[in-house]
Amino acid sequence: MLMTMRGLTAAARAICYACALAGDLGARPGHSLSGVDWKARAELLTPVAKAFATDIAFDVASLGVQVHGGMGYIEETGAAQVLRDSRISSIYEGTNGVQAIDLVTRKLPMHGGAHVRAYIGELRLLAERARAENRPDFGRMGACLSDALDDLTAATNHILALLDGGKAAEALCGATPYLRLFGLAAGGAYLAKGALASVGEVDAASGLRIATARFFAERLLPECGALRKTIVEGAEAVLVADSALLRG
Repeated sequence: MLMTMRGLTAAARAICYACALAGDLGARPGHSLSGVDWKARAELLTPVAKAFATDIAFDVASLGVQVHGGMGYIEETGAAQVLRDSRISSIYEGTNGVQAIDLVTRKLPMHGGAHVRAYIGELRLLAERARAENRPDFGRMGACLSDALDDLTAATNHILALLDGGKAAEALCGATPYLRLFGLAAGGAYLAKGALASVGEVDAASGLRIATARFFAERLLPECGALRKTIVEGAEAVLVADSALLRG
């Protein structure tokens, strides 16, 4: 549980940092520095930074109560207060459901989907580098990250095809799981980047970065496969349920 808390927090923080950097670079004149449209990058990452980070904030705070045992519910530990306070964060920014809708309907189609595909391509380079390290302490980090990015690519292509075909309702059925899939895959890639930067270092912090990235890749990224299946195959169930609710 502690490693899950650490991994999710570090992944969310990395996405927020990447979004902030893109925003700063995008505000400069000639914001296509280094061949990247940083203004578009900031727009793409903003709903993910807001919604993924605040969703996992509540998850992490809930685990924080759990690791205290029964004492987690006692006010003197502070864990219960953190859990209550974190709940509002997913509502403050327009609710995370709205952020997911924004990601799917406005941000993915930018430049005909070319920008999001280029971004995923950048993340793939990190997966390839992690796989090439072939270090025992990296475990299956590179392979798991590559699988997660395959899931993200498949889900992205599916949603863009639905939007191109005028099937916005079907695309929106997968909006929330897509945002989580995006956040997990991107977060895993950024943790791998930190692990790669730690190669050759012998301090405890570097070892912990590698261990966290490996844990995230091998224990949390497998969720991406289930999310992809939900996105690609789950629209009809949502639409049928919607009709049933209206009749009821």
